[in-house]
Amino acid sequence: MSDPLKPLFSGSGSALEALARRAAETTALADVVRSALPELVRPHVVAAVRRGEDLVVIVDSAAWSARVRYAGPRLQEALAGRGEPVAGKVRVRVGRYG
Repeated sequence: MSDPLKPLFSGSGSALEALARRAAETTALADVVRSALPELVRPHVVAAVRRGEDLVVIVDSAAWSARVRYAGPRLQEALAGRGEPVAGKVRVRVGRYG
């Protein structure tokens, strides 16, 4: 019989480590994307993630999506310079925190 007082997260250390690693990678990618964009646009980038070969940049308003889309080649160059090339497209989505 299993112990009912066994801690909830016992044995899930590797899953939590993988989740923390993925969160750190996503944060680092968003920082690279922000640094490659014009200063006016940077605060409007909510997140950036890779989906297959594509780079998906999430902005807080549709008003900024065209500017980020226009900067797509600059983003691809910045990531290629870090050894993380984008083989697919740069896609822009609108989202927000909360």
